[in-house]
Amino acid sequence: MRAVPLADTPQSMTRLPCLLPALLLVALAGAHADTRDGQPVKGPTYRIVGPDGKVTFSDRKPTDPQLKTRELGQVLTAPLLAPATQPFDLRPATTLPPTPRAPLAEGLAPPLDAGGKTFPPGLPEAVLDVLVHQFFVQSLVETCGRQRPAVLDRYQAGVRNWRDRNAEILGKSNRITFTRFTAEQRETLRATGRARLAQIMPSQSAPAAELTEWCDRMSNDLVRHQFELVGDLRVAPILYTPVE
Repeated sequence: MRAVPLADTPQSMTRLPCLLPALLLVALAGAHADTRDGQPVKGPTYRIVGPDGKVTFSDRKPTDPQLKTRELGQVLTAPLLAPATQPFDLRPATTLPPTPRAPLAEGLAPPLDAGGKTFPPGLPEAVLDVLVHQFFVQSLVETCGRQRPAVLDRYQAGVRNWRDRNAEILGKSNRITFTRFTAEQRETLRATGRARLAQIMPSQSAPAAELTEWCDRMSNDLVRHQFELVGDLRVAPILYTPVE
């Protein structure tokens, strides 16, 4: 049998040895594209609730905003704190506040503490209340001390006495904060506390007379025990939470 000279070989056949490795890689990639550990990899499945309440399932996420869609197998954590519905009140609550958190929506998991446990009802909100009070008395000294430096000692004495009267709750709240809450949750508490404090503090651009009037009024209320944590039913969850 006569050997065919290389020059007479079709061009496609001369490229075949070069193409085989590339084709093999493509085939292998295709074979493994939908598998993991030898098992098929399934894409996400979506649970879809229509406007009429009918539930369907699909592997494609719908784009219709009227459809309520949730990806199955995906765990979403509820916010640590419920949104504020009204301005923060420094004065103690004389009745038990309503349930601070509505029932969790479908597909939401409750937030967990640093030990992986769910928080006692109302505990994050109670700790936040204490934190806002702490921010307030510190800001009172700083703001009013700049406004009326001649009576700075009066402001400082009022704050010291407030802290002494509420020392037990302040101490326990601080211990709970650093044992039950993660670093991220503590930052959430601080950020929310600063936002609620802003509802209470006067504008720094307010007229001097207005700032002076605010300082005198708040300082007097502090001395008259108007901002006590003792007896405030909002912080009751702190009293009943053991510190590990």
